[in-house]
Amino acid sequence: MPTPVVLITGASSGIGSATAHRLAQAGYQVFGTSRTPEVYQATLPFPLLSLDVRDEASAQACVEAVLGTAGRVDVLFNNAGVDFLGALEETALEEVQAHFETNFFGAVRMMRAVLPAMRAQRSGKLINMSSVLGLMGAPFQGLYTAAKHALEGYSEALWYEVKPLGIHVSLIEAGTFRTQIAQRRGLAALQIEDYAPRRERVYRAWHRMADEAPPPEPVARLVQRIIETETPHLRYPVARGAEVLATFFGRRRLVPDEALFAYVNHAFDVGDLRYTVAKTAPVIGGWLGAAALLRAC
Repeated sequence: MPTPVVLITGASSGIGSATAHRLAQAGYQVFGTSRTPEVYQATLPFPLLSLDVRDEASAQACVEAVLGTAGRVDVLFNNAGVDFLGALEETALEEVQAHFETNFFGAVRMMRAVLPAMRAQRSGKLINMSSVLGLMGAPFQGLYTAAKHALEGYSEALWYEVKPLGIHVSLIEAGTFRTQIAQRRGLAALQIEDYAPRRERVYRAWHRMADEAPPPEPVARLVQRIIETETPHLRYPVARGAEVLATFFGRRRLVPDEALFAYVNHAFDVGDLRYTVAKTAPVIGGWLGAAALLRAC
């Protein structure tokens, strides 16, 4: 069997770098990408290709470079992404479009670029970096939430379409890990005074979570496990504590909305809010799940 060829976007730092290093050490043929590969290449044990996921020609050229060198592509890990904080009313449509170009359309471009080769091979794995926030909303991070929800839906639909062709799609629904994304986080240009008190509390909460977050190695280990699993699952949560429960319950709707609201209020320090939510009958086990989630908070 030939050495598996892995293409990782956003591999110059954080989760992408940790994953690329791990897979290269394990013997995989790894190609990383960066918008500025010349800045990082000298210190890396794997080739770093130039890629701007926002540009169609760049995406196609990147994949063609991998195919020209390795002759195939077995795994695409869509990891490149950016963060953004701001109330949704504060967020201009131009900011929405720019964010989606990286966090959603960028992943779509890369999948479309590798799929012809994977179809010809009748094999391949598409691994998309999602988030806990692909399953639930978070105050003042609605733009990031929306893009991850879009990626979740696209990936699930694609799973049905390409599985009969020997191609597997997996989502990694990650909690908070220690990466440089917090330092590169975009902020809404418009600042509306009515949102200021809670916005500032949420910003402090996010910085606290980033400072206390574990390193990204658990995600790198998970990527390797997905690659080495013959028939991987569609979804893989990787988080800790209450984030794990929020991921599971947010997806399966095993708890009432009120319980998730309570978790979000606690996690993002917006506990002054009072919700009046129409009561719905939870499925069996819902209230037990709610109790577990609230205890984890």
